[in-house]
Amino acid sequence: MKTILAFSLIVATMFNLFSQDADAKKILDKLSEKNKSYKTVELEFSFTVENKEQKINETTKGVLKLKDDKYRVTMKDQEIFCNGTKVYTYSKETNEVQVISVDELEDDAITPKNMFTIYESNFKSRVKETKKEDGKNISVIDLYPTKPKEKDFTIVRLFVDTDKNQVLRANVLAKNGSLYIYKIEKMTTDKELNDTLFEFDKSKYPNVTVIE
Repeated sequence: MKTILAFSLIVATMFNLFSQDADAKKILDKLSEKNKSYKTVELEFSFTVENKEQKINETTKGVLKLKDDKYRVTMKDQEIFCNGTKVYTYSKETNEVQVISVDELEDDAITPKNMFTIYESNFKSRVKETKKEDGKNISVIDLYPTKPKEKDFTIVRLFVDTDKNQVLRANVLAKNGSLYIYKIEKMTTDKELNDTLFEFDKSKYPNVTVIE
């Protein structure tokens, strides 16, 4: 998947920042509690890549299915399967699938599984603003990695519907100037999902090249 993107403070501003941190934690704790209550999640989403310098503005749509530590992403050009132990990334253009173990992923790497739950660890957070958007009460929360030098992105911005305790979209600002926007178009929870959905079945991809 195309991923998967110093504050100078006076004393008064510092006190305001601490208040925002407390507000952010309260909102994120509610999000975490609700997300963990779902047995399965199916999301229809859009994924946009913007880079003004390179004149890039591309949007693709996809479906993400989650169950426990398993996930599957279906997009126009690729599919990603995670059965809980291995991740298979299939490219339709090259008819190749790259295989890695989940242990090879960084603890705080942004993956399809944790895209909307990454706030639970390895990030500092603050409420940037609260506003009305399409009739919804929205809290905009900025997440900063605790080890910024090790990451290829600087900030993740979450837009949260505080009435439904649901993430509406996430913006990831990469150090190369690109902006990655993940937007939830539709969300269905606790739908029956068979474990076979998360397995890469080589027989369904004739002549596929497997890269491990």
